[in-house]
Amino acid sequence: MASEGKTSYTKIGFIVVAGIVAVVGSLFYFGGIRGNGDLVYAETCFDRSVSGLSVGSAVNFRGVKIGEVKEISFVGNKYNVRGDDNLRVYIKMGFPRSRLTAYEDEGVSADETLGYMVDTVGLRATVSASGVTGLSRIELDSAPDFPAIQPSWTPECAYIPPKPSLIDNFSDSATRVMDQINRMDIAGVWSNVSASVESLARLSDGVQSTLESSRSDAERIIGNLSSAAAAVRDLVERLREHPSLLIREHEEQRLPETR
Repeated sequence: MASEGKTSYTKIGFIVVAGIVAVVGSLFYFGGIRGNGDLVYAETCFDRSVSGLSVGSAVNFRGVKIGEVKEISFVGNKYNVRGDDNLRVYIKMGFPRSRLTAYEDEGVSADETLGYMVDTVGLRATVSASGVTGLSRIELDSAPDFPAIQPSWTPECAYIPPKPSLIDNFSDSATRVMDQINRMDIAGVWSNVSASVESLARLSDGVQSTLESSRSDAERIIGNLSSAAAAVRDLVERLREHPSLLIREHEEQRLPETR
């Protein structure tokens, strides 16, 4: 009986140990702990909110997942910085080495790939929303025209400069427009517009009066010219019929003293 009891306890112990091993293995696998030694790390930072981003969020390159977010903090918690850098959001990302082999033929190792892409193709990082779920992700893409903002600290791994998203750009533009509208003196602008409209109305009336006056003068001049032309035609007709009218008769007249 004692032997059977000892065998039973052995089985129970084995089952408990196997269960613990299974649980720990699952945590390592699903929690991303497994294979961390084979990861290449990179970091970036953002001046804006990264709401919706969490540890484990996807890191995509042109829509293809190549890594995930490993740590989210503030730059001031990671490095000895001052000023606005303290409140910038620090993001640490992990990439499997197998995903970073695109430049092996050029002699670039997996550890050097991200830094190489920053220098050659202008790799930049952006926070993008994932549809209507409220979750966010990191999008990496080449944007050589966008200036690389260099950090004031020395990063412990490859640094990928940030780039504002389209939503951020639209928000900034809308904010600037609203600020300009708020600074505008609407009453003053409306007053100026009203005064301009009144001035245009007066100018239009003056132009119309001038045109009417000019029209009357023009009509009078045209009438005079018509009368003169008629008189000339009449004179020409009379001369044609009586050419002798061109010769004046000479009549001797006595001086008053000799009369």
